[in-house]
Amino acid sequence: MITRRRLFLAAAVLVAIGAWLPYWGFLMSAPQYPGESLTLLISHEGIRGDVHEVTTLQQYIGVRLPGELPELRWIVSSLVLLAVMLGLAAATRSRATGRLLGWLGIAFFAAFLVASVRTVQHRLYDVGHERDRSAPITAIKDFTPHLIGPTKVGNFTVWSFPHVGAIALAVAMSLTIAGAIRKTHV
Repeated sequence: MITRRRLFLAAAVLVAIGAWLPYWGFLMSAPQYPGESLTLLISHEGIRGDVHEVTTLQQYIGVRLPGELPELRWIVSSLVLLAVMLGLAAATRSRATGRLLGWLGIAFFAAFLVASVRTVQHRLYDVGHERDRSAPITAIKDFTPHLIGPTKVGNFTVWSFPHVGAIALAVAMSLTIAGAIRKTHV
């Protein structure tokens, strides 16, 4: 039987690991580049991947990737704090304390999710709307890439998707919920 403590411990481990993995990904493909796709990954280190190539292409439609993402500075410390909280929920012998820490973990996850979605959606809006109006190609209208799924931008299809870090955090949240509602503690 999987105990509440094991669920919290597994969630803590996944959160700690997920903090260091890429959170989100973008895949860009176009008919004029058959069999090729450009990839961008968002992690605690910022934007990585085919940044130079994407930046070069985006100059034609006036899009600028953000040079810095200051919100990423708080992600690792927040997730480490959450991992510690879940680790304490796993380690405590008190059923009430473990349950309280579990529910606090769920509240933390919910706040983190809302803040993250809000921030990412705002960034996506800015990318497609705060454009250089003197760019060579003016036929592309302002756009907001979807948070998840494809968005057509000119000849390109831009796929946005949660990456392994976000998936680890989603699994950890599910384990935390399961641990918090579990009746047994041992």
